[in-house]
Amino acid sequence: MGTGLIIIDVIIIAIVILPFALFINGSKKRSRQLRNTLKTETTEHNCKLDKLEIHGNYAIGVDTSQQKLFFHRKTETAVYSKVIDLSSVMSCKTTKETKRVKDKTKHYDVVEKIGLSFYHRNQNNDAYVEFYNNDLMILSDQLEVAQNWQDYLNQLLSSKDHTIGIQNQKHRVIAVNAS
Repeated sequence: MGTGLIIIDVIIIAIVILPFALFINGSKKRSRQLRNTLKTETTEHNCKLDKLEIHGNYAIGVDTSQQKLFFHRKTETAVYSKVIDLSSVMSCKTTKETKRVKDKTKHYDVVEKIGLSFYHRNQNNDAYVEFYNNDLMILSDQLEVAQNWQDYLNQLLSSKDHTIGIQNQKHRVIAVNAS
């Protein structure tokens, strides 16, 4: 009788734990696939990721020395990859598109899209990276991730502009000393 109860307990525990173990294993596998895909993309561009984040079905990374941003998203219907050359980007801004929905008693806003918009110096070649689309995903922490990347990239872009300004000043000083 004691052995029968132990076997039943082990079976019940396995039934309860197995779905969680499979879910965790599946999410780790997806993360590993996204990481490998993004690293392959960076290798093709002769870059190395200095910062990498993986969230759900997308991965984003940046190579600060080559000034390139890499983004990869995989959904059930499509795969989307984008490489943005940050050397020509002036600024980066989080964009959130909403739609007003009317209910019987009240109105509320539904988030349609969240992403990062990149504004280039020539203003003809602006780029957009989409973190969330209401048609394809469930909203979780995409807005916070987009805002964190906006802050990080704008800091990176401002330090790049500062470095370019210092280099230009050095060239001017050298030219003055050479005259």
